[in-house]
Amino acid sequence: MTTLATITLENEMDLILAYKKAIHIGDLLGLSVSTQTAFATAVSEVCREVIDKSADGVALLGTGMEDSRFFLFAKIRFTSYEKFKPDNEGYEYARKLIPVLETQINDQNVETVLKLGIPRSMKVDKKKVLEVSKTLDQEGPISAYEEVKLRNAGLQLINQQNEIDLLQSNYLNQQKNEFLSVASHELNSPLTILRSYSQIALRVEAGKNPALTNYLKKIELQSGKMAQLIRQLLDVSKIENGKLIYDKHEIDFNEFIETTSETLVQLVPTHHVTVTYDGNCNIMIDRMRIEQVMNNLVSNAAKYSEAGTAIRIKTKIADDMAIVWVEDEGIGMSEETMKSIFGKFYRSESIIRKYSGLGMGLYIASRIIADHKGAMNVTSIEGKGSTVSFSLPVS
Repeated sequence: MTTLATITLENEMDLILAYKKAIHIGDLLGLSVSTQTAFATAVSEVCREVIDKSADGVALLGTGMEDSRFFLFAKIRFTSYEKFKPDNEGYEYARKLIPVLETQINDQNVETVLKLGIPRSMKVDKKKVLEVSKTLDQEGPISAYEEVKLRNAGLQLINQQNEIDLLQSNYLNQQKNEFLSVASHELNSPLTILRSYSQIALRVEAGKNPALTNYLKKIELQSGKMAQLIRQLLDVSKIENGKLIYDKHEIDFNEFIETTSETLVQLVPTHHVTVTYDGNCNIMIDRMRIEQVMNNLVSNAAKYSEAGTAIRIKTKIADDMAIVWVEDEGIGMSEETMKSIFGKFYRSESIIRKYSGLGMGLYIASRIIADHKGAMNVTSIEGKGSTVSFSLPVS
């Protein structure tokens, strides 16, 4: 059987739509006006009963073949919220108009089929049915109501797909975060033991075997880098699960910058680190976490600039915010990179092959600053350098 039209039965307007569709299909098949009217009226009467008893009815209109003869059919399906009796007024009236009206009831699911034989003289065949189907597709909606109905159905389908996509995305994100958490913990334990033994070996062998000491220093350096990556993975997992806990205290802003900068100079000995102060205040922060932000910004500045160039740390107090800038003379960033630089695992295609990393540092830093009620920004010129800043509320 070939379905030529589908109408969801939601309100009285759908009775009119079902009637018009049935008339139009009969007309395209070449049926007489009286035959079209009888079939369309029977369909609308059954649909009326369905709308009164259900909210999920649907009517399928089309053609089929039995015993080498074509017939016009309507299949009307719905779920009845009460015991359905197919001898109601609408059904009885429909039976007087068409020769075949059959109803099957399976629990609350009901399907009613209306059939009307098409005279052989009409010469309806598969080719004719295909032509009618193409005509209906080309014509589109037959009324403004159907146009609105189809548009709303399309929007609803898009919304449902978006909801499904969101659920799948949330599930995958949850699985990924769980993996990051478990993997980070499992990697951290053996790495801690490895670093401990390498540090003990360094102390024992210091000055005795220069070659071995050099190898142990390289092991310590690379294991330190791995430890940092594992900490970042753990931080991402904690951030995504809302488990990143802060221990905030009120401290002197300039004292914090000065103390942290002393460590940063040791962190990037290949660059000239300078600090410029402008005003002072107290800030309420988790010292360790904001130090982590500073370490990330200065490490990035050194990573993406030539050895011997300057890294400038500047501070300012403005609009009840303590602001820190970290400027470098490095490779800079494109407009596209600046828009995405604080995204999780984001790495520009232009640096992936030249520089190592997972693209987590600035994402973690931005979340830490956001959790301190501050903000991060970036400005850059390709080939000349970048400036990354963050602000923190004055206590």
